[in-house]
Amino acid sequence: MIAMSYMDVMSSGHDEISVEYKSVRQSGGMTLPAVVWVDLEGGRGRAHLALSIEHARILAERLPRLLMLHDAAERLAAEMAVDSENTDSAEQSGQAAA
Repeated sequence: MIAMSYMDVMSSGHDEISVEYKSVRQSGGMTLPAVVWVDLEGGRGRAHLALSIEHARILAERLPRLLMLHDAAERLAAEMAVDSENTDSAEQSGQAAA
């Protein structure tokens, strides 16, 4: 069996997401493989992503690490913003005292 994933995108601005499993099925005399079907809807359009089971497994394996990296980057950015504000305040206090 050939592992195949595809995506159909019509626009951006997605507010909702749904994920469902579609088992092996017949369509037009062809056997369609099982897929994980992802729908993104909202805004002015929709997008559909059909992942082969193999690709869905790879994505499931990799997403936790990617999300951890994202969370760490956000925490670092927030800490840097606080440090920057504190540095700016300290510099302004020092200038006012001088």
